Amino acid sequence: MEDLHSQPAAAYRGHPPVEVMTGYPPPAESRVTPDNWFKLPYLRWSLMNRSLSVPTVDVWRGAGPVSALPAGPALPEDVRVTGLDGEPTPLLDHLRALEVDGLLVMHDGAIVFERYFHGMRPQMRHGTASVSKSFLGVVAGVLAHQGVLDFSRQASYYVPEMRGAAMGGATLQQLLDMQAGIVRPSLDGRPGNLGPQDGGVYEILGLLPRRPGAPDNFYDFVLQKPASGEHGQKLYYDNGPPEALAWAIRRATGRPIAELLSELVYQPLGPERDAYYSVDPTGAEFTAGGLAMTMRDMARFGELLRNEGTWNGKQVVPQSFIDDLHHGGNRAFHAESRFAAANPGGAYRNYFHADGGRWQGLCAHGRYGQRIYASTKAKLVVAQFGAAPGTSPHPFEAPIARLHAELAQLLNG
Repeated sequence: MEDLHSQPAAAYRGHPPVEVMTGYPPPAESRVTPDNWFKLPYLRWSLMNRSLSVPTVDVWRGAGPVSALPAGPALPEDVRVTGLDGEPTPLLDHLRALEVDGLLVMHDGAIVFERYFHGMRPQMRHGTASVSKSFLGVVAGVLAHQGVLDFSRQASYYVPEMRGAAMGGATLQQLLDMQAGIVRPSLDGRPGNLGPQDGGVYEILGLLPRRPGAPDNFYDFVLQKPASGEHGQKLYYDNGPPEALAWAIRRATGRPIAELLSELVYQPLGPERDAYYSVDPTGAEFTAGGLAMTMRDMARFGELLRNEGTWNGKQVVPQSFIDDLHHGGNRAFHAESRFAAANPGGAYRNYFHADGGRWQGLCAHGRYGQRIYASTKAKLVVAQFGAAPGTSPHPFEAPIARLHAELAQLLNG
């Protein structure tokens, strides 16, 4: 395992080497603050140590044994892939250029490549950003299969307080598919490095100063979203719909999301460590982007997807839900969205991206370079952590998608 602290020029792509949060106490210039956490190198420390910055709640791994991830024939780290300049580039060099913190590749159920950079270690939990949404989508899918949720019902059916609010009239399916007609808040006065979908969530968590009148919890965040047009007319990506869905789930079940994720999805996988969610002052989980876990445990979730919802012979996620991820999305809406450039011919369904290319994979997609890619056809799972700053759409989105396809080709001939 290579630690890229020894190669700061390659690792930070022009960012000056700074020792972050080192010393007892750390000097002022090395501390992570609301003014710098979204910039390198502070971003990387923040993603690896979010539980030191905000309140969190555990997603219990359960009391069972850790499930094995066997080793397979190693994929050489100098194998050539297409670099950012379009030229053949050694895989390890490409990962450096993409600001990757860790990459784990599984083929046919075995690990063929696993590397950690920038001080990341196998036992460490890293923020998954919007990959969190995909975990929430799976929880919702299991609950719908159990008859607890009806995706055709409006959110206000489960949460009467949403009546009259922008997302109250959206169905749960429209929330899951990012088809709620809402407006993002103004970003005036906020750092330019933060994208429009982030508006308000970092203030709720205390990572940025809260402005007067801004919501201080995720329930108010949902209620304050302004309406724009009709629901179900286009793909409109935002952090609001997952928080509205999470509220509906809590009401329908009488339980927090962390408990439901643990019981319905996480424990059956035999993970190595508890995961955790960042939470607001009420204890509500940041379901749109606050989940953190180890890379191996993220890969286990990818294996669950690759095996069409089964784990050790048990159907953990309904087959019908997995089929719907592949075939249920509106491809016309996707073609008009910002995601089409990196995934032509694809679709978005239940907080997952369906691959429009040859390998027909599913992708859980997160800010700063967090990914899970799972392809049954290619027998491939890719789990990735990153710390690439910048707004969306990010220039690394297409190169990361291309890397998935190239790994599938390398491993399948």
